[in-house]
Amino acid sequence: MKKTAVLVIMCLIVSLLAACGRVETPPVDGDFTSNPFDYEAPPDVLGSVSHAPDTQDPLEYTGGELRVPYLATGEGTGRSVGFLLFLDGIPQPYRLNGEGEYAYMHPFTLGEDNTEEHFSFVFVPVTGRAGDTVTLTVADLFNAGFEPDMVSSSSFGLYGNAVTGSYPISFSSDPEPDAPEGKTLAALSGVSVKNELMTARFVEENLGPQIGMSTGDGETREDKLDENVYVFDTFDGKEELNDIEITGRDTLHIAVDICGIPGLTYRVSFFADNTPMTDGEDIFREVTLEKGKAARVEADLTLADLPEAVTTYYAAVCAVGGEKDDIRGFQLIKTRSVPIWDGDRLDGSGASPDDRDGSGGNAGTVLAAPEVMDSAVRSLWYGEGGTVLVRRSDGLRLVDMSSGEVLAEGPVPGLKSVTFHPIAGGFCAVGEAEENGGTAALTPDGSGTVGTVCVFLDSSLSELDRFSLSAVAGGDKNIMCAAVSPDGRYAAFSVMNDGIYLYDRETRKVTLPLDFRGGSDGNGGVTMATGLWFSEDSSKLIFSDNTHFGSVGLDGEGLACAGFDGFDPQGPVGYAGGKMLFNESFFTASGAMAVADVDSLTYAVYRHSAPEGAGDLFVSRDGGYFATAAFDGSLTVRVYGTRDDSLRLEYTVTDENEDAFDAAPGILILDDLKLCVVKTGGFSDVPARVTVLSFE
Repeated sequence: MKKTAVLVIMCLIVSLLAACGRVETPPVDGDFTSNPFDYEAPPDVLGSVSHAPDTQDPLEYTGGELRVPYLATGEGTGRSVGFLLFLDGIPQPYRLNGEGEYAYMHPFTLGEDNTEEHFSFVFVPVTGRAGDTVTLTVADLFNAGFEPDMVSSSSFGLYGNAVTGSYPISFSSDPEPDAPEGKTLAALSGVSVKNELMTARFVEENLGPQIGMSTGDGETREDKLDENVYVFDTFDGKEELNDIEITGRDTLHIAVDICGIPGLTYRVSFFADNTPMTDGEDIFREVTLEKGKAARVEADLTLADLPEAVTTYYAAVCAVGGEKDDIRGFQLIKTRSVPIWDGDRLDGSGASPDDRDGSGGNAGTVLAAPEVMDSAVRSLWYGEGGTVLVRRSDGLRLVDMSSGEVLAEGPVPGLKSVTFHPIAGGFCAVGEAEENGGTAALTPDGSGTVGTVCVFLDSSLSELDRFSLSAVAGGDKNIMCAAVSPDGRYAAFSVMNDGIYLYDRETRKVTLPLDFRGGSDGNGGVTMATGLWFSEDSSKLIFSDNTHFGSVGLDGEGLACAGFDGFDPQGPVGYAGGKMLFNESFFTASGAMAVADVDSLTYAVYRHSAPEGAGDLFVSRDGGYFATAAFDGSLTVRVYGTRDDSLRLEYTVTDENEDAFDAAPGILILDDLKLCVVKTGGFSDVPARVTVLSFE
């Protein structure tokens, strides 16, 4: 039968977040036929996950890259997965679905609860020869996207457990000698391996707390050690359960002790942020258990080599081979995940001071808002340069933010759910047409099909032109999002399971720069667009499908697209100046966000506090800054530099009327003027309040 790794986390005492986990590690055999998801979860489940090979055939390596079809299902926090692979106990880098770079882990989020997701691991084996049978061990770290930030969380608690399964691979060919390598971290020195007689102190300090053993147990003690395997990790000779502060230190001595069933051989690897650590040469050490002895692998960890202010550490103890009955249940033993953090690199937001601009000042200055930005404001929109379009209950106003002068005013177009796009010499309003609004005149053919409408305004906010995108699309398509080019010539819109369409206002022709109807082939894996913009020079379409980002020429040429490795996005929240912002999936919500460079197809992941990561993000007019918004009975706005995540402004908006914080704020950032404009309230019967802040 097909063997499946299963983990169920139960919340027994919700107020204390107490929980117990159950890991069922399958026997090692070649029978892969049963349904791995045929189990019933217990009540009060916090999360669960199951995974297994997605094939009924034995796994065989015949040369080149090996593709292992795999499937998983999850529920709750178990849907956040990250797989580590080991071949005969050696960490194995791989490509997920054969895409991207080789790495030792590729975290991602499964689909809906309890729904099978199919994917594959693709790799060139790091060990094995023709005629060998090696053991592939697959370990999923439960809720892999969660990482403590030492601000909102300081330990892994229930998370970090390994959900493992092991499967044989027969080799009919030798692997290629120059196999692709994953990134490792050369942060270890003085690595040593030894087997020493267990002392009374070792028994009392290690086996005592874990299994209640004492030095007076006699034969009972030996029987227990002949039937089980026990692993202990220490830091500078001490056990640490939650986190380790290393502020001002140079090294940390790490050690793993293993004792139990005599004759079993294990390979031990140390990990930092899911990356194997080395001493410049090896990424594992091998030990064989002996009766009455404890095997120890130890090393000095050079703390300056850790890449982050908070680094997750653990060790993986993985069996070599696995044909023996003795090894069942002990194939992979992972130590607890422990955050190692440096207080000198960690400030109150969870970000590293090394990433700041060094100015030390971020309080900002509160400026008087223009008179027109009063309690009647409903929304704020970017204009050209240093202008802001103010939508009020009584109409539109275009304001020069450097002087506060009102440059133009006009009526609000009769549209629902309207957004305003700045274009050369004016604006384009995009929204749903209200009923009885002369709809036939909106369509090029007078058919009366309306739906999504574009209304073009000049610099005086007078209407120039309007037409129905829905009519352009044929009237029966589901428009997911739309964009207008900065030069005002083009409108683009995305249709679910169809493509990205382009409408030329001059020629009144519709083209299809990106076709999704043939699936993901030729589309860089993108099958829909949930975010759509034009480049600043109106020459390209910028798009995202929540997990990818990229661009394509207006003629459909030059498609460029990339995804994320090690970051689980919720979706795009804005684009400007060649930069696209992504919030983190709410299933992980560790406080991370990403800034993607569309031109170079690269991205940077920034980590702030969890409330920010789960909240709203706002990109500046020209893309040089972004803002986060955190709610807690008030609104705390932080402005960061997009290039380096440098904190430029932190300000808390309070209001006696707490209803003002019941909806997302409006936040604009004007790059050249170094102004942040924040609107709270302005909906239903809640009056608006606009706060204007300057920053350096």
